[in-house]
Amino acid sequence: MTRKEFEAIAAQLRARAHGVARQMLPSAEDAEDAASDAMLRLWTLHDQLKDEGHALKLATVIAQRLSIDASRRMKKAQTLFADTKEGLSQTAASGPGPSEHMELQEEEKWLVGQMEKLPPRELQVLKMRQMEHCSNEEIARLLGISEASVRVVLSNARRKLFNDIKMRFRQ
Repeated sequence: MTRKEFEAIAAQLRARAHGVARQMLPSAEDAEDAASDAMLRLWTLHDQLKDEGHALKLATVIAQRLSIDASRRMKKAQTLFADTKEGLSQTAASGPGPSEHMELQEEEKWLVGQMEKLPPRELQVLKMRQMEHCSNEEIARLLGISEASVRVVLSNARRKLFNDIKMRFRQ
């Protein structure tokens, strides 16, 4: 499927992905994030799509799997939060600090954690802009949002990460 063909059916694909995600996820915001992520994944596969029917079926499957993953992440986050609270109290009582290797692992975990805290849409737009070098116009067209929304989402994601990093190094 060519880029123009994909763009022509993007709204229909997004609607399908959103509908599937909405049935499986507890909030409209989570469904919107899943639909955006599904569109990103479909875009990366657009040259392998045969036709509109194939794209719609794939949109359904991707949205279902993303919704399942999101549900699992929510459960895992709840468990991790409980474990972290317990681990912090044990670490405080254990004595000397970790080795340099462990500190590096901690920094990496922290950064990954900060990225995961970004709303999925912000993370998605940031990746499209910074890693795939898509223009704001392309991102807007692919995700079915306005260019102004892309600018705002991108700015918010960058600001949040920058502030998190500043706070981390002030401590």
